[in-house]
Amino acid sequence: MTDITAQLQEQVLIARTTEQPLNIVGANTKSGLGRISKGQTLSVREHQGVISYSPSELVIRVRAGTTISCINHVLAEQNQRLIFEPPVFNEQATMGGTLAANQSGPCRPWFGGVRDSVLGLGLINGLGEHMQFGGQVMKNVAGFDVSRSQVGAMGTLGVITDVSLKVLPAFESEVTMALNCPVHEALHLMPRYFREHLPVTGVSFWQGQLLVRLQGSQAGVDSAMKLIPGEPMEPLLAAQWWHKLRECQVFESSQSQVLWRHNLGATDQQDMCHDDCLLNWGGAQRWQLLPEGEEATNGAIRYLGGSREAEVNGPVNSVARKLQGKLKMAFDPQSIFNPGRLYSWM
Repeated sequence: MTDITAQLQEQVLIARTTEQPLNIVGANTKSGLGRISKGQTLSVREHQGVISYSPSELVIRVRAGTTISCINHVLAEQNQRLIFEPPVFNEQATMGGTLAANQSGPCRPWFGGVRDSVLGLGLINGLGEHMQFGGQVMKNVAGFDVSRSQVGAMGTLGVITDVSLKVLPAFESEVTMALNCPVHEALHLMPRYFREHLPVTGVSFWQGQLLVRLQGSQAGVDSAMKLIPGEPMEPLLAAQWWHKLRECQVFESSQSQVLWRHNLGATDQQDMCHDDCLLNWGGAQRWQLLPEGEEATNGAIRYLGGSREAEVNGPVNSVARKLQGKLKMAFDPQSIFNPGRLYSWM
């Protein structure tokens, strides 16, 4: 366990005095996301360790540089888990980067994303002040939710120092049902798993195969299997699939390709409806690999690859842009944190 809060504050104060932009990084596993951010590196990689953990309260507090793998290991010893199933990126991904990049796994539609698990966090603002927001237990969270405003901000609002999270008990049983079908049939079936009270924690479609993951009690999973079409998938193959999906390893892209992410209605059948498309989150998240220079439609996010000089996060309406600007001014008045990483104007 290493606490370098004072060192991080000092670096921020120097950057403020010299008006030197800072590029905040942890293990640098999110370097390909967002726009290019230039500036002196401020590393939180050594700022790590579990600060407190209360299995009975289902709450854990960790420093921002703590890896997701480390947190998973600590929780597994108490038969518990992170709710939002984040990627581990070769066991290097950190909690701070995961929160800043808003990274959640296949279970997000049923259990919520990073934002839904955050109880509070520590933050160094652009004035070099170290502040705590939110709570460290579920019953103490109140007031303006500054903590959740940091989710997906890509480090543009401050240096995250620690995060308090809700956790849940681990699942007793897991089965993945597989059904070969065309994409239009898959899009017809997927909404059922949102409406029905089944222990579904993942629904995806890839290359003509619909996969439905069931996790929960042994009795609950056994009962649900009878209501899901298809056949049980071999456990090792199922585990490999959900790992690849969570870690964004399904597509093998080249330097001349761009991976686009679409967030749509789960039943939307007008976009990317061919048998080779990748659907996640019960159809609400769709992935598309295109040659560089060919633009995706409907406000898609330029997730990986291609030029990172242009806007990559899609259009922002005037109201949202004004709110983002006010948040930036409040937390980082001199714009020293990851300038332009989220949007060119921020």
